[in-house]
Amino acid sequence: MINQNTQFFILKPLLSPITNSYIIIFCLLAQITSSQVDPKFVACAPKTCPNNNQSISFPFYIQGTQQPYCGSPGFEISCSLDGFPILNLSHTQYLIHQIFYQNQSLRLSNAAFSTFQSNTTRGCLVPTQNLTLPPTNVFRVAPNQTDMVLFYGCDAPSLHEHRVGCSAENETSSVLALDKRDENISVVGENCKGEVVDTVVEDGIGGVAEALSKGFLLSWTASKCSVCNSTGGRCGFDSDMFAFRCYCTDRVHSAKCGADEPGQSLFCLTFCTSPIYFYRENRKWIAFI
Repeated sequence: MINQNTQFFILKPLLSPITNSYIIIFCLLAQITSSQVDPKFVACAPKTCPNNNQSISFPFYIQGTQQPYCGSPGFEISCSLDGFPILNLSHTQYLIHQIFYQNQSLRLSNAAFSTFQSNTTRGCLVPTQNLTLPPTNVFRVAPNQTDMVLFYGCDAPSLHEHRVGCSAENETSSVLALDKRDENISVVGENCKGEVVDTVVEDGIGGVAEALSKGFLLSWTASKCSVCNSTGGRCGFDSDMFAFRCYCTDRVHSAKCGADEPGQSLFCLTFCTSPIYFYRENRKWIAFI
């Protein structure tokens, strides 16, 4: 059955042998071209950072390894020198521990608190920034997280149970971490002369230092990839059109692989031994079988 959105055009055979020869050559070239796998499908295969097996795919993409059209704007990931995936949030590096694609969330931690890479000096914590999410609202803190406050440059022996390390700026002073609801926050503030940093942890099981290292959960908002994936495609994003795209082996589709899509005109040349179809997308005619 012919799709109602598909328009077929039967061209009458041309009388000129020379013209027919050109048509035949064109058809053969079109057949060769159409049999090749679409380059965007190839480019957007999932990748990993060295020394890490976390699969990186839409809406994320690894800068310098994957093309920007393989992910959504704001989901750029880099690889640390130690080979772990890094998400940069407001000029602060966060190590990605795990990405949960099915429920669109990920676990990450401030690199300054992580045991996965060496950004401490002789056991002392380097200064860091508040957890600040981009204004685009693509990320949000998942429910049931705990707001924490870190105080640098502290001298409060009575609050030693809140100590998570020494301060890299002054190794004789401590860094204390408290739940934002802790009634001792005002007392700590009076005994700490360094920076005050807001962050989030998922839970305090195992101690505050371990909770900071384990990190917290972020949820994200982006186009869902399940339909495209289930039809054999790989998801991406067209920044020029600012629209989701499904990259398939044959060509680029708007949502999924397979059936012809609305807004695409097709026609068939009957000069060839097997039909060559053409569809119009983004003002370009593309051939496929």
